[in-house]
Amino acid sequence: MSNPLRLFATAVTFLTRLPFARFSYAEPARLAQAAPYFVLVGALVAAIAAFAAWLSLHLLPPTLAPWVALATAIMLTGGFHEDGLADTADGLGGGFTRERKLEIMRDSRIGSYAALALIAVLGGKYLALASLSPSQLFVALWLGHILARWSVLPLAAMLGYARDGQAANKPVADGIGWTQVAAGTLLVFVLIAPFGRLALLAALISAGVVLLAGLYFRAQLGGITGDTLGAANQIVELACYLVCAGAQRWI
Repeated sequence: MSNPLRLFATAVTFLTRLPFARFSYAEPARLAQAAPYFVLVGALVAAIAAFAAWLSLHLLPPTLAPWVALATAIMLTGGFHEDGLADTADGLGGGFTRERKLEIMRDSRIGSYAALALIAVLGGKYLALASLSPSQLFVALWLGHILARWSVLPLAAMLGYARDGQAANKPVADGIGWTQVAAGTLLVFVLIAPFGRLALLAALISAGVVLLAGLYFRAQLGGITGDTLGAANQIVELACYLVCAGAQRWI
């Protein structure tokens, strides 16, 4: 029987640069078992980023707090998800066939589509967070990071891995089923429930983004890759921040 704490450490090790490797499972197959804990990793990243933003508010001009929060999250994850966004943008923007798109996505160099995607998404996240009060900023980070990590679960359950052969993310993409989706979704609602209608709206918008992303990845690639999961993560996070920014008009 798997140890929940070791599964959580496995999820942290996979998704961040935090030094939890000594406590985690080494077997790739354990990644799928650890998938529901991705949601808790999102909560951990959100908490650290929010704390960094809180420090910034006391030490620096308030307009820098969103940037500090974003930079902290990127450092914690090593730009893991942003790299996926960049590779996905280059592949889907620059390739005309499924094979060519997947080939471009393997290339670590940054192309024009990747640069534009990073500017648009990171810029959008900063502007959305900058429009919020400090308390709203902390809520947005909490919702955004949790729901962004949750997005991996339904995408992996809906779609198979698009590449042939073995890859680092294949155990995650092929091993996650609807049991893990249900467990992760339950954790999400426990974590975001205190924020009421705003949390419900963010969750519904996130689910819609995941559904559209899944349909798009199926049409373009026939499935998902680790890069597309990172891209979906970033779009869901942005969508949550935009929901929080527009909440005063909608709710």
